[in-house]
Amino acid sequence: MMLPEITHEEQTALDKALLDALDPLASAMRARVTGLPVERMWDADPVDVTLSVLTAWKAVDAEVKRLTAIAAGTAGSYGASYGQLGAAWGITRQGARKKWPDALDRSASAEAEPSRIEL
Repeated sequence: MMLPEITHEEQTALDKALLDALDPLASAMRARVTGLPVERMWDADPVDVTLSVLTAWKAVDAEVKRLTAIAAGTAGSYGASYGQLGAAWGITRQGARKKWPDALDRSASAEAEPSRIEL
């Protein structure tokens, strides 16, 4: 299954949603690092402010990777192949197998209840 590319409007909406979601985390992290209350977050050194944003993005990146692996495993539990996972991610079948080695567990019995992400 080949998915269409994201449109400019969708990219703009995604950027806004991600920045809106990131702000509370970045603000809390910035407050902890600088010792300033959240309402004075912009009083900190600009380097500290921008580094707190970068640190927050690192936390988001780790969470996206974790959720991506769960989604790949969920697709695998429904019968998706590594070729299909790769196509969805824009990589080869081999790349998908390397990225999510546990996404397809063919040794599990058909009776076992697979772990699934809520769709």
